[in-house]
Amino acid sequence: MQSLITDSALAAYRRRRYRQQPELRLWSLREAAAFVDEVGLCLFQPNRTVELPSLWGAVAGSDEPAPRWGQHGQLYERTWTWKDSLLSAGHHYYGRALGNYRLFLSRSLVPYLWALSDLNYGGEPDDYLELYQDGKLSVDAKDVYAVLRRRGPSSTTVMRRESGLYGKGKIWQRFERALDELQRGLLVSVVGVAHDNAWKYNFRYATLPDAFPQEVMLARGIASREAMGTVLAHCVDLVGASSVKETARLFHWSEERCLKAAQALLAEGKVLGHADGSLLLSARLAAQPMAETGS
Repeated sequence: MQSLITDSALAAYRRRRYRQQPELRLWSLREAAAFVDEVGLCLFQPNRTVELPSLWGAVAGSDEPAPRWGQHGQLYERTWTWKDSLLSAGHHYYGRALGNYRLFLSRSLVPYLWALSDLNYGGEPDDYLELYQDGKLSVDAKDVYAVLRRRGPSSTTVMRRESGLYGKGKIWQRFERALDELQRGLLVSVVGVAHDNAWKYNFRYATLPDAFPQEVMLARGIASREAMGTVLAHCVDLVGASSVKETARLFHWSEERCLKAAQALLAEGKVLGHADGSLLLSARLAAQPMAETGS
């Protein structure tokens, strides 16, 4: 299987899927929204440790890194503005669900990732109290989440103040850790931008059931095995080729569970590759003419 795909063919596949070519770049906010829906998983800007498309890459039509702070030009400002418009429209999840980087999730993927969350107790309003009692949620995360339960969508300024974590130094670090904990568990999502801090820019958050009530309801009927298979198949098709190890690392899954999901997809022909999970190949990529996939 490895001989059927070259590095250059895989790179070309990704540039097309990620719209990292000048002729494929995004020209409007509507196109940007459709792009996020199509790819399902989309970083705000490239991250060298993560193989996923980025909004910046699709706006710029390039696979180059995003410009550094202080070197931002018109295209980066456009990307930033569209990002704020997209997350405020409520059509996509935005936040740090997978790591120390922000990404968009399409509504179609939210139920499956919510079904796989270790902090998914069903989506009932007071589930967070059970999570805390079971030792799965820290006291700071519980207190921050309680603010959102009580007030609804709120800025980080309000969340800090009403959770008792308004301050600098270690207090600020405690709030950031609590917010990361809630995002990694997919318990909250960014839903807008506020201007009530010193920099006149911060995020507004909402609980996932408030932000995506229909998706949370759908997740209740999705078994974890089905959810993992769906996300895995989508991810392999998106990036073209991956491995169980790489995919498990991205989603913080155990390699054992991920391998079982991969073997089921291989048996069904939904992905191609090796049974040991060392290579998972998109059927879409494999179906391309040999002139494109061969050397």
